[in-house]
Amino acid sequence: LNHYLLEAKRQNIALELLESERKYVINLSLILKIKATLQGPDVKRSVKERSFFPNSLRYLVQQHVDLLHALQERVLSWPRQGILGDIFLKLTNDENNFLDYYVAYLRDLPECISLIHVVILKEVEEEIKSDLYILFFHIVQRIPEYLIHLQNVLKFTEQEHPDYYLLLVCVQRLRVFISHYSLLFQCNEDLLIQKR
Repeated sequence: LNHYLLEAKRQNIALELLESERKYVINLSLILKIKATLQGPDVKRSVKERSFFPNSLRYLVQQHVDLLHALQERVLSWPRQGILGDIFLKLTNDENNFLDYYVAYLRDLPECISLIHVVILKEVEEEIKSDLYILFFHIVQRIPEYLIHLQNVLKFTEQEHPDYYLLLVCVQRLRVFISHYSLLFQCNEDLLIQKR
């Protein structure tokens, strides 16, 4: 493939990533909306006092809003040699708690799901419940989705490109993370599919 085709292809994948981040942030804010309605004045106190939502959610929303802004700035003014790897390098860095909050989310989720299943059943319509499970599922899948997006960008990045090494490291980090927590991912996916 010639050089310009590669760059065009990279830009398209970057745009797809941006669009998927935008949708993801909308989904996260939907969860917070549902959360607010479940904690509204007309819901029984016994329900309010339990945590149906992983504590890490608020933090994740903030992180993803920041990520969306960073991606927008970068992708919409895409230069000739656009770079994405540095954004994800910073995000997956040990000093950043981004991935830790995903681990916390995956650890809290099974308990939240069983609470929702038992308690919310009586309080709200089934529809809200199944919406919630779908939204929770998106969060479980998000890190594996980043891996796929970044692998796609890497596929169309020449070795001399300034983004090549950055992407390589990010892909490696995400792979290690996903394989390290594969049981946690699996258990939550199975639970959510079963409940849906």
